[in-house]
Amino acid sequence: MSDGSALGRRLADLHRSLTPAEQANLKLILGLSAGRLVPDKDPGSEQGRRAVSEALEILCPYDVADPRGIQYRGRPDFLTGDVLTSLIDEARDVGRTAVPFDEHYLGCGGPIADRIATSRELADVVASVVPGAEATGIASYLFYRDPGQGIIPHIDTDIFSLNVLMMLAHEIPQGPGEPSALYMHFADGTEQRLQLTPGEVVIFLAGTQAHSRTPIRAGERVTILTFGFMPQGAPLENYRR
Repeated sequence: MSDGSALGRRLADLHRSLTPAEQANLKLILGLSAGRLVPDKDPGSEQGRRAVSEALEILCPYDVADPRGIQYRGRPDFLTGDVLTSLIDEARDVGRTAVPFDEHYLGCGGPIADRIATSRELADVVASVVPGAEATGIASYLFYRDPGQGIIPHIDTDIFSLNVLMMLAHEIPQGPGEPSALYMHFADGTEQRLQLTPGEVVIFLAGTQAHSRTPIRAGERVTILTFGFMPQGAPLENYRR
């Protein structure tokens, strides 16, 4: 067993011995550490990368074969052309009052997004790839509008320990330069680039898997809808922002 793996197991053991409040603080520290260490390709960071990744994977609350990477990518049957169009229209309305939040704009879900957030159709898609996940009922529209906006590598809070991410719109300007994309960052320093198209959905364990969005450039815009899921039976109040 490598030093990083052994340290990861010790961190996971420490987590189990703590009070719920202390566990939340340690999980926050591990998440912040993963956001910094996991994308770092410096060989000197290898032990730290493997330690935080191992600890987070051990603490993963979902029974899946591999908590790393994407659990699902595709377009679910319920996301018909009419439903997608209605969500794009709703996002346009919500976007008018979206507020700056970190390196993007945030808008709460409207009636259509909120209905999907607790729908049986979405729950069935999630259950087919990650058993034991329960909808929080929280839907959020994310807007990337200003040049340079994106999200640095990070681990999500427990309210989005499982994230359903739906691409609604991506306006890509002409000219040189790679469009903004979703990235998965792994403990060995490798990455997975995901260039999503409108209507495409990905599901991943955002509370375990370090991920980011590369910055948009001038003239580029990205609109995303996300749905939060938590472990089945967990008290919802523990997952409020």
